[in-house]
Amino acid sequence: MNIKADFFNSVAFTWDKMCRYDDKKIRFLLQLLDICPNDSILDVGTGTGVLIPYFREVNPLGKIIAIDNSPKMIEVAQKKFSREKYTQFLISDVELDCIHETFNHIVLYSVFPHIENKIDTILKLINKNLKKEGKLLIAHSDSRNRLNDMHKRKNKSVCNDILIDVQKQANLFSQAGLHVKDAFENEELYYLLLTQQ
Repeated sequence: MNIKADFFNSVAFTWDKMCRYDDKKIRFLLQLLDICPNDSILDVGTGTGVLIPYFREVNPLGKIIAIDNSPKMIEVAQKKFSREKYTQFLISDVELDCIHETFNHIVLYSVFPHIENKIDTILKLINKNLKKEGKLLIAHSDSRNRLNDMHKRKNKSVCNDILIDVQKQANLFSQAGLHVKDAFENEELYYLLLTQQ
C-alpha cells in the first residue's frame, strides 16, 4: 500500500462529510464530454463515487468502471451504490495496473495532482483505454491555487501534489505527442480535454 492510499483510506468514511461539490460545476465539466446513452466510462480515482449520479443523469445504462487505489474509498462507494447494475468498482492503481478495456470517456476528477507520472499515465490511458473517437477529461471544480493551498495544508503524503498552470500542462502533453482539445482555468475551474490524434 502506498502512502497516498493510506491517507485516503484514513479519511474514506468521513470523506463525503468533509467535501462539498458544486452540482453546476460538475455538470458543466461533464458536458464537455458529450456523453451519450450507453457510452462506456472509466472513472479514474472515483473515491466514494462522487461522479456516478452525474454520469447516470445522462447515461442511465452505460457501463462504468470506477477505480481507486484506496480500498476503503472503494468500500464506501460500493455501499453507496450497491444497487448500481452497470457500475463496477475496482481497487486499482492507474499508474501501475493495466485495464484491458476501451472506453468512450475517461475521467480524472480531483485526482490528477496525486498521480506521480502524469505524462506516462495519460499516454497509457489514451493509447490503451480510449476509443478512437473518445475523450479524456482531467477536471477540478476549484481553482489551481486553492487546490494547491489545500494540499499543502493536508497530510504530508499529499502536500506536494500540485497542479501547474493549465497552459504549461497542456504544452507538456503536446510535447509528449498528446492532442489537447481544450485547456482552461480560472478561479472556479481547472480542466484539460484530450482526444486521440
